Formats: sequence, C-alpha cells, structure tokens
Amino acid sequence: MKKFKLIIPIVICFLLANMTNSQIRISEEIQGSNLAKQEYNKLYFVDFWATWCAPCVHAKTYLTTIQKQIPNDFYVVSLTQETPETVKKFLVKRPSDLAIAIDYDKETFTKHNIRSLPEGILFNASGKILWKGHPADLKADEIKHFIRQSSDRISVSSFIELKAYERSKKVNAIYEPEADFELMVSKRNSGILDVKKATDFTTYEGNLKSILAFLLSAGDNQIELGENVENKYYQLNIMHDSRKHRNLVKHILKKLKLKMDDSIRTGEVMVFSLEQPKFWDTDQIDWGIDNPKYLIDDSQIQADNVSFNEIKYRLANLLEMPVLVDDYNNMALHDWQIHYKYYELMQSDLLENFGIGSKKLKGEYSIYSIQKKAP
Repeated sequence: MKKFKLIIPIVICFLLANMTNSQIRISEEIQGSNLAKQEYNKLYFVDFWATWCAPCVHAKTYLTTIQKQIPNDFYVVSLTQETPETVKKFLVKRPSDLAIAIDYDKETFTKHNIRSLPEGILFNASGKILWKGHPADLKADEIKHFIRQSSDRISVSSFIELKAYERSKKVNAIYEPEADFELMVSKRNSGILDVKKATDFTTYEGNLKSILAFLLSAGDNQIELGENVENKYYQLNIMHDSRKHRNLVKHILKKLKLKMDDSIRTGEVMVFSLEQPKFWDTDQIDWGIDNPKYLIDDSQIQADNVSFNEIKYRLANLLEMPVLVDDYNNMALHDWQIHYKYYELMQSDLLENFGIGSKKLKGEYSIYSIQKKAP
C-alpha cells in the first residue's frame, strides 16, 4: 500500500501538469459563449473562419445549433485571423452566441496548417485531435460518442490561452529603388507571384515564368523555358514614370540575356468581357496589414486588395487555360471571392458579383518560348 500512496500523488501531479497546458492560443477574446453551460468541458471544437467567407457564416449557424443541443461537456470557439475591429463590425450585423476569438499572430492557424476555410478541429481535454474537417460534417451523434468515451475535463481558461498580440512599434525603413528599373535575384525561392504597388514604383516578386506571364497577360502554362533557362525567383522594381514601363518584358530579357519567340496555338480558352464591370471596393475583405493577399482552396479564391489583372492571371493558372480579355488593363485594387472549380458557378459569381461575362470556347492563344541568347 505504501507504494500506491507514493505513486498516486505522482500520477495526479502528472495529469494536472498536462491538463493545465493550453491547447490553443488567442491574441484577443471578442466574446465568450452564451450557450455552453460549463467552465470545465471534455471536448473543445475550434471553428476556423473569416467574416468574408460565406461558407464559414453558414457553418457558424450549424455550429450554433449543435452547441445548443450539447451545452454540457462541449465548447465551441470560433477563431479568425482578422482584426478585432473587422470582427466586431461584422457581429453588429450578424450577432453570434458562440465564443469568438482572434488569432492575429496566426500561431494557431499555422500550428494546425489551416489552408482553406471553413475548417474545424475537435479536441479532447488533453489536446488530442479527435476529428478534423468541414464543420458541417461533424454530427451531434459523433460528438456525444466522443463525450461518452472521455473522462478528463479542462477549463475554458486553461484550454484557451490568451496571449495578447503586441504590434511592433519599430518602423521599417521604406525601400526606394536606386534606378528606374531594377531586376535582382529574390531572397525567396518559393511561393506565388506577389505584386506590390507603392507610391512611386511597383514591385513584382516571383519566379521568372510567373513574372513574364503576368506582364504578357498570359498564364504560366503559356511560358515555355528552354533547357538552359533557370526559373529563378526575381524581384523587379519599376518606377511609375519610367519609359521602360512600355515594354518591361523586353528589358527583363535583355538584362538576363534571353530571347523570346511567340507562336499561336488553338485550344480551349476562357474569354472575359467587361462591358459594365461592377468590381467590389476594398472594404469587403480585410485581412489586416502584412497578411497574405490570397486564400486559395480547391474550389474558390478569395483576395484582399488585388487588381483585376492579378485575378485574371491567377484564374488562368487555376483553370489551367488561357484567359483572354479584349482591351482592358486596370491595376486598381479590389476585393474578390470567386468559385472556380465548377464552370457554371464561376460564371454566376463573375457576372452577378463583378459584372464580368465569361465564355469557355475554342480559340487561339499565344505561346511564348524563352531561350538563351547565343554567346
């Protein structure tokens, strides 16, 4: 019996130590749950969402119903990377009884590799992941089954750690190009093309194929690199008043000692028409400063402060076909949410939300072949 008296306290201390470790971190709590009845629960469901994500809003309605059905031993917290101001403004129009919190430093999103929304994870009290997927796919019977199998509990305040996000007070020096045209090897070696417009210049950062494709109003598949041409990552800075703006591709090729030939092919293309565009403004989506401009999953693309030219380029790559537009070139910034997986749904989104007509047909498009210049 003496052995048991010694072992039991050790086991209890071990369990308590593990039970007090938080499983998710938040940077700000917007509100607690108005539906969950207990402070100590067996299961916690983290609902990853965003105010601009329509499927997320529908999922939240479903989760509210589930939380009402299971108010004991189960706690739902909705977590977003958006700013508190954006979320509070949204809740004025669309109130919620669920717990809502901010992950502004993206720690929890990154830890659990959340790449598309909506997404949800069901944890037990020790932090083990019991289920992961679209929130609407988690049924009440499954939750009750997990509750019956669980015995441990943990408090809301122990499971969810509030770690206030401190915005840096350091002011980064603003980069200014030393010449009207700069092309340098980028510090990046992965990721999609990034286009940033400053007051006096624009920066393009991506691999060679993506930069050329964007400037040629083409998709990456329309750029063919020769065997000796490396698809390196570059940063291109071009002043807005530079004459080289008229033919950036020519100057890039000259700088890299490359040449380009173009040819015409026939195949399936997507043709956009913009007779009466009605683009969104930049207030529809707000992911905050220094957040990615795009969120792309297997069926839709959302973008914050992105030009039509960028969206056209991105869709050409997602659809894996040329996207053709007659006489339209606009770098003004807008917010976007477009389904691209199903053609008819994409047509509807483009026309109803943005006034963009679209047709899939057989047509001609350009292929650009890039080769090294002869020594």
